[in-house]
Amino acid sequence: MIRAGALGLQWLILQLARYWYAAALLCAFIILGLAFLAPALMAAHQPEAARTVYGWLAPHDHQLPQRSYFLFGRRGPVQSYSLEQLQAWGAGPHNLRAFVGNPDIGFKMGMNHRMTAAFAAIFGGGLLWGLARQRPRPGPGWFLLLTLPLLVDGFSHRFSEMSGAGFRADNGWAATLTGGAFADSFYRGDAVGSLNWLLRTVTGLAFGLGLVWFLFTYLSVRFYAARLKLEPKLRRAGVIK
Repeated sequence: MIRAGALGLQWLILQLARYWYAAALLCAFIILGLAFLAPALMAAHQPEAARTVYGWLAPHDHQLPQRSYFLFGRRGPVQSYSLEQLQAWGAGPHNLRAFVGNPDIGFKMGMNHRMTAAFAAIFGGGLLWGLARQRPRPGPGWFLLLTLPLLVDGFSHRFSEMSGAGFRADNGWAATLTGGAFADSFYRGDAVGSLNWLLRTVTGLAFGLGLVWFLFTYLSVRFYAARLKLEPKLRRAGVIK
């Protein structure tokens, strides 16, 4: 009985070693798909199902509407709005996350701008990793380097909001650095085309690509070694052919 249990556990590990890549891509695809499914269900007049999907994603995503894409609205297929606009349309200042939109402006995605970019990079980068014949082998240093911009951007926003300084709300520092070369709307707010949106998107993409290439390369080496060890053993035991 103990031997059979051990062989069964080793068989499960072997299956993971064989199919981890497909499972990882499927997981990223499902999570990204859920982010699109939530507004699609709202547009299809299934609010209870949509709120269930929002709830699944909420523990890992702040879902602030001013930092999220809105889909399936009459104003266009993909939209993004300022905090002032959203509050005028009914978003409560003390419970912004609960606001999901309406048929006119569209319905909020289940993930914010940064997380949408990160999971799109994980899925797309994972596909490219599988297609690449000569894969680079980025070490932890490269992964940390690609993660650092996300940490700096995220923590600077948090500090700006908690301290009340607001330097990430108007980005006056960026206007000074660029000599005010861009329109005021570029420096302020979170809408698509703004500096905050651009930084969230770029840092999300960099983190997602860094994570998937570092992690996939590491897992491929480890799981290949596991297959070399387990396959002969399980063949001898008659568990696999």
